[in-house]
Amino acid sequence: HAIWTALERGCQVVVLGSAFDPKMQQHWIDIELSLRHQYHDMARLVFAYDEPLSHLIYAGSDMLLIPSTFEPCGLTQLISMRYGTVPIVRHTGGLRDTVFDVDFDGERAHSQGVETNGFAFEGNDAGGMDYALHRAIDAWYNDKGFWNGLAQTVMEQDWSWNEPALTYMALYHAAKER
Repeated sequence: HAIWTALERGCQVVVLGSAFDPKMQQHWIDIELSLRHQYHDMARLVFAYDEPLSHLIYAGSDMLLIPSTFEPCGLTQLISMRYGTVPIVRHTGGLRDTVFDVDFDGERAHSQGVETNGFAFEGNDAGGMDYALHRAIDAWYNDKGFWNGLAQTVMEQDWSWNEPALTYMALYHAAKER
């Protein structure tokens, strides 16, 4: 669904991955053939595990849709943000912990000491995903200054373990001194 929505808005789409189920894999192959016929070079689906290619895709993308229904940690959005790729996520698990919607999560972001950094949606319906996707695409088309600032923000945010490790060490040493 999101592939066609993005293509209808004039976006280019890249999908990288594969399915464990042969029937599902065939379903995606059929989609790829349909997209190639209808949209030519605007969409590319690559059915493989390819770590180097994934980093090229992150680096060359303006936004990344991550509609996971379950995501205990979420590395995809963290990697994408290091490249300046703005995440569009379903608010679940680690995605909710690290992506703060630019329109709705300002207070929550500031309580965590970070700036808003993406677009998010709740639930499993297409309407919520469409709303977040359209807001992101609108921002990209209509406000390049805002978009470039958002890309800069996501690149500068530090989601490493450096700060939590220092905090833990300080707590450890304080407890040890007691």
